[in-house]
Amino acid sequence: MLLLPSAFAQDSERAPERWSLAAESIDSAARPASEQPLPSVISTNLCADLLLLRLAAPEQILSVSRQVQDPAQSPVAKRASLYPANHATVEELLYLQPEIALTYLGWSSRLHAELLAEQGISIVALPYPGGIEDIFAMTREIAQAIDREATGARLIANARERIKALSEQRSAQAPALRVLYLRPNGGTAGSETYVDALLGLLGLRNLAAEQGIRGWGTVPLEQLLLDPPDLFLLGYFDQAQPQSRSRYGRHPLLRELLTEIPSIGLPSHSGWGCGGLELIDAAELIAEQLQKINARSGPQPTG
Repeated sequence: MLLLPSAFAQDSERAPERWSLAAESIDSAARPASEQPLPSVISTNLCADLLLLRLAAPEQILSVSRQVQDPAQSPVAKRASLYPANHATVEELLYLQPEIALTYLGWSSRLHAELLAEQGISIVALPYPGGIEDIFAMTREIAQAIDREATGARLIANARERIKALSEQRSAQAPALRVLYLRPNGGTAGSETYVDALLGLLGLRNLAAEQGIRGWGTVPLEQLLLDPPDLFLLGYFDQAQPQSRSRYGRHPLLRELLTEIPSIGLPSHSGWGCGGLELIDAAELIAEQLQKINARSGPQPTG
């Protein structure tokens, strides 16, 4: 474990409540007998799991990935443990025979899609969302694929209401802060990323994007020291990291900077890094922490 910002520590006690999918209005009522049965589904990675658990009726779910049953990675580990776990292998899909398998675009077993199709298994890959509307489009697409359009529409409507509330809240705030998203390896997120979309929801300036970073990139430590942000948004600093992937986060100069500049840590177990509807949860967390920072005479916008 690297650094635990005070904002992260304060929020962690309420994390299970905040990040629980149980708060969502999920329609799991039984369908009339006259209707066609819902398609059976397997999800093969954390991000697909989180969306499936939001959208699907319980009887649809044959299996979820082992990742979503890990409390260190998942906000719904307890609920996910109700279902058999899989390791995203072709053999498991052939054994369980779902009608639909939710995967990610880089899933290596997609090479076997033709074999799976012969067995009546349809592969649906989740796209990588780059913005809020992308998230809604993905939700609609998966909802349609698993015959849960009404539930998907309700989730999107709920998310839009929460975004509206955030927008009204930010209109009363001071000028936008310059925020830098940072990971222990020095990684950051520029324009055209869901992190950029997240900051935009809150009326915050993305320092990485302003420095010309497009997509995912890194921030040289020297540049960071010369042009620091008003606020750090820290991702995965609460996770144990190999030395080779965390030298940047352990550097004494960065540690010193983090004692001088306010920071907000996003819980690794929240699933926010999937860039799905969990992003709205993350935005609400950041908004709460910003209020606390401002109440302590927090950072003033620079530049």
